[in-house]
Amino acid sequence: MKDKLSIKKMYREKLSRSLLLFAIIPTVLVTALFFQLFFSIGIYIGNHDLVNKNKELSDFLTKEIVSYKEDMRILQANPNLSSVFESKKMHTHTYEELYQIVANHHLKSNFYIVSRDGDVVLTNAYQNSAIKIYHKQYLASLHLKPKDEITIYKEKDTELLDYAFLKLTTPVYKGEEVVGFIIFDLQSTYLKRFFEESYYTDIVITDPFGNQLFTSKKSLILGSGKMMTFNEKEYNVATTDIVNDELRVHSIRYMGLINKLYIIGFLGLLVISILLIGITRLFANNAAKRKTKSIDTILSTISEVNEGTYKGYKKLEDNDELEYINYYLNEMIQYRDSLLSENKEILVRKTEAELKELQMQFNPHFLFNTLENIKFMIRLNPSSAEQLLLMLSSILRYSINNTEQNSPIKHDLLYIKDYLEIQKYRFEERLHYTIDLPVELEEYSIPKLITQPLVENAIKYGIDEVSELRITIKLSKTKKSLLIIIADTGIGFTAERLQKIRRLLQSSANHSNHIGIYNVHRRIQLKYGTSYGVRIFSEKGKGSLFLIKIPINKEDKA
Repeated sequence: MKDKLSIKKMYREKLSRSLLLFAIIPTVLVTALFFQLFFSIGIYIGNHDLVNKNKELSDFLTKEIVSYKEDMRILQANPNLSSVFESKKMHTHTYEELYQIVANHHLKSNFYIVSRDGDVVLTNAYQNSAIKIYHKQYLASLHLKPKDEITIYKEKDTELLDYAFLKLTTPVYKGEEVVGFIIFDLQSTYLKRFFEESYYTDIVITDPFGNQLFTSKKSLILGSGKMMTFNEKEYNVATTDIVNDELRVHSIRYMGLINKLYIIGFLGLLVISILLIGITRLFANNAAKRKTKSIDTILSTISEVNEGTYKGYKKLEDNDELEYINYYLNEMIQYRDSLLSENKEILVRKTEAELKELQMQFNPHFLFNTLENIKFMIRLNPSSAEQLLLMLSSILRYSINNTEQNSPIKHDLLYIKDYLEIQKYRFEERLHYTIDLPVELEEYSIPKLITQPLVENAIKYGIDEVSELRITIKLSKTKKSLLIIIADTGIGFTAERLQKIRRLLQSSANHSNHIGIYNVHRRIQLKYGTSYGVRIFSEKGKGSLFLIKIPINKEDKA
């Protein structure tokens, strides 16, 4: 009784642990892994998207700035451009050229042609005195290198230049003298599409020293005008140098909020997991207590069946979920013995019927071939026909006697000898045979007619292919098995056909024309099991060898 209580307690504990280990804990772990995987994939996709957005903006700026600079070189190379400072006749044509340059770009700009003193000759921008003062101050710094093409990255100086973030300047020459400048103030309006379409992403464009040229968020710039240094845990930054490293494009994404949401989500998952484990523990204990009694009843029934002391159906309590199993368990027990006995009888009858059917297949096949031989012998040599008929009658008496499935080896080989003698009357010196039967094996019992199909097969497929056919039948035994070898010097099998026949012997159904070989193998396996049967060895042009293996039983020897 103490052991039974201990088993019940152990079962309750195992059921409780099983619910935790195989239900709640795996669910929590899978959920946590999914949560972590989802977050990691989200971070990876976000970082990949940030790099792609940075590349897209960098490629766009590179293309636009390089294009502007190329257009400026073309204008600068025009020898008539300097006349714009001397005559207004060139103003219209030059204005149209400058306007077309701006129109051909997505990144718009204000263009200026100014004299060395800062006077604006042509522009598409609004003009006032502040513009002139600004250009005088700006051009004063250009006289240091008047003959070089100059690209100046200038921070905003006045509200009038509110949208300009980059200034491109090149001198206009008359001969060797600088007479003015072409200036394009690139506007930042078009850049909005690169950060307004991306959530939590900002853009900063700086010179190589970190000085701001453009920013989508002022809080990212220090009071000195330089871009702030970012904490890698809170910000993800993608940076690309463009235009011969004269500009740096920074794409910035704030990760602090995402990290906080991750921590909150993970803590929430942890709290829910703890609550689930606690609730499941209580539920498991109560369920184990309720079900232990019903399971004990079912186990008791199974134990009685195993011990042979089954006392009949034991009904569980009403509304017990296990009653369905208990009911059908008892139904299965009631029918078990009858089903086992019926199946055993069916199997025995089926095996006997199949053995009978396989054995009977030899009689008409053999009889047909023998009668054909006798027909020819009667015409050729009537005196020999009597001997053939005597041998045929002996063969028929032996083969149609189906009262016994087994026969002594010497009787079966006497049958084979008569069969071969009949065949020799037909084929004469083209057919020779040898039978080697040790005296001590003569009384051993083997299935009747087990060798005849293989001998017949050797003659049928070999005699017409060679000038002389030799058939050798040899018997021997090992400690547990009787071995019968049937070898011939016929044409043999190709490797492909040999493999096909071997595969046939492994199957449970025969749809080929190799009936004799298959039937012998099938009879042996049905009677003795799959460890026994027929094995085939053959090589094209060198003949074949059939090895029959059957077990030696104590009653096999008379």
